[in-house]
Amino acid sequence: MESLLSDSFVVESEVLGEEREIYVYLPPGHGESGEVYPVVYLLDGDRLHNVVSAFVQHYSSRGRIPPLIVVGIESGDRMRDFTSTVRKGRDGGPVGGGADGFLRFLSEELFPRVEGRYSCRDYRVLIGHSLGGLFVVYSVIAEPEMFRAYVASSPWFGVEDEPLISRVGAYLREGPPDSKLLYVAHEPIGKEGIEVRILSLVRVLRENEREDFAWRYRRYEDADHSNLPLKAVPDALDFLFPGIVLD
Repeated sequence: MESLLSDSFVVESEVLGEEREIYVYLPPGHGESGEVYPVVYLLDGDRLHNVVSAFVQHYSSRGRIPPLIVVGIESGDRMRDFTSTVRKGRDGGPVGGGADGFLRFLSEELFPRVEGRYSCRDYRVLIGHSLGGLFVVYSVIAEPEMFRAYVASSPWFGVEDEPLISRVGAYLREGPPDSKLLYVAHEPIGKEGIEVRILSLVRVLRENEREDFAWRYRRYEDADHSNLPLKAVPDALDFLFPGIVLD
């Protein structure tokens, strides 16, 4: 059994003004056959790298999905990095609004390091949970050429993010630059307004159906916020990379 941590390195980010550790899972035989692989970029990699890499390793070994590279990104200030609008923090002061900077970190600093170091296809997938899921939805419309497929696990929409949901509709009506795939999942959410806004996103997706933007939505009735990725990620992989289950 291959290790779930094949490599790691640190990015000294000028964009973010801090270091970020990067955790990498490489498929067996990487670098030996000349094969190139889709790359999964995973937010909150310090928490979720082993979870997502284990599913990728198991599913790809059974022929259920193709071999993939997983790049887990260490979290920093999640409220700053994963929100596109400033909002009120717990102490009443302004927080957030740094999502564009985090997108720059990905495109200008992380992608070149990864793509210069590993055998990557020009096919990137973004997976995020909670505030990371919110960032996933923002990335769909803010920089649509950066990723081809997305997994938004329990996207944590605040009231400040309602215009973002409307912008998704405008983006779909205009048309994505490439065909896209989006998987949206959440658990029963008790915090007021969050689930309502997720359902607003689902409604926008339904009202703006298009052949070049395939999506799927699921509410996991038996999940909670902490274990939702354990349930949603394998289903999302099946949706993004439909294959054949081997005996």
